[in-house]
Amino acid sequence: MRGIEDERFYFVHSYAASSAEPADFAALGIPSQDPGRVSWCDYGRSRFVAAYERGPLSATQFHPEKSADAGERLLRNWISTFA
Repeated sequence: MRGIEDERFYFVHSYAASSAEPADFAALGIPSQDPGRVSWCDYGRSRFVAAYERGPLSATQFHPEKSADAGERLLRNWISTFA
């Protein structure tokens, strides 16, 4: 997440993946030696997965399009991966 470390993003729902353990990835058929990159969010006493990247897969549990400059940077970073 180049250039957007320690930024704030817009979340609008109460659903969240709260785990990113190797066993979770194995259940999805993802080799534990290459689990990808996980970005976490801490909110109050809760900690949950905010974003996930592995190869061509990029996923977020927040709305980059509603997250001002940080969201724009995230989208530009993502678009730059298309070759």
